[in-house]
Amino acid sequence: MTRATTIRAAIAAAIVGTTPDNRATASDVFRHMDVGSVDVENAPDRVFVIRLASQPKRIEVNNCDTWEAEFDIQFFYASTQTGVDDRIAADAERFWSKLERLHETVTGLMLVDIVPGGLVETSASTVVSVWSVLVKYQLDSAVVTA
Repeated sequence: MTRATTIRAAIAAAIVGTTPDNRATASDVFRHMDVGSVDVENAPDRVFVIRLASQPKRIEVNNCDTWEAEFDIQFFYASTQTGVDDRIAADAERFWSKLERLHETVTGLMLVDIVPGGLVETSASTVVSVWSVLVKYQLDSAVVTA
C-alpha cells in the first residue's frame, strides 16, 4: 500500500504539476522547497513547503493498517506584486482538485481532506497561504507485518 513519505512526495508533485492561471513569465511556476534548504521568505513567488503537522497514527483498532497523517503546506507570495489576493485565490482553485484526487494515483491512499488555514503576512513583502492536508491511507503491508 503506501507510506506517509510517499504521500508527501505525491502532494508536492501534484502542486508542482499545477499550472497557475496568471503567470508573469514562463518560469512563474510552483516550486517545492524542502524545509531548511532555502530561506523561503526570500525565494521567488509561489515557493511552497510541506511539513508533517502530526506524526502518523493508526486510526482503526480492528484494522491495523489504516493510518492518518496531517501535513501543513505553506505557499509564499510576494505581497508587493499587484493582484496578490487574486493569484492566491486562483492558485487554490487550481491545485485543490489535484490534491483531492490523489487517491486515484497513489495506491492505498483513501482520503485527502484539505482545510484552508488562512493568510499570514510574515514580513512587509511576504504573505503566506497556509493549508492543512489530512490523509487517511492503508499502511504498506511490509511495515504492518514487520
